[in-house]
Amino acid sequence: MLRKLEIDSTDDTPYVLLDPFTGNCKILGKSYPEDIASFYLPIITWWEDYKDFGRRDIILDMKLGYFNSGSSKAFIDIFERLDDIKDRNIIVNWYYPEEDDEIFESGKIYQDLTSIQFNFIEY
Repeated sequence: MLRKLEIDSTDDTPYVLLDPFTGNCKILGKSYPEDIASFYLPIITWWEDYKDFGRRDIILDMKLGYFNSGSSKAFIDIFERLDDIKDRNIIVNWYYPEEDDEIFESGKIYQDLTSIQFNFIEY
C-alpha cells in the first residue's frame, strides 16, 4: 500500500510532502544535501510506486529558494517519473522568487523535458 511520505526540512534539505490520499504534494525550501542519492531515493521510489498504485490527480508545489546541480538531476528523475503517469492529471506549480531568472529558467527546462503542465508563479 502506498503511504504518505513526509520529510521535515533541514538547513540543506527541503520539506517534502507526498500524499497519495489527496494528491497534494510539495517540495519546499533549499536543496543541497551532502548525499543527494540517499535523500532523494525514497522520493523517486515513491513516485515509481505512485505510477502503479496512486489513484488521484497530482498537484506538485515546488518552491525552492536554492538548489544545487545534484538536486537538479534528482528533479529530472522525479519529473520523468511524473511524466510516466499517463492516466491521471499532473500539474506542477513552479514557484520562483521575484526576478530570479535562474530558478525560473530551470523550471522552463524541466517543463520542456516533459509533457507535464507547469504553472509558473512568481513570489
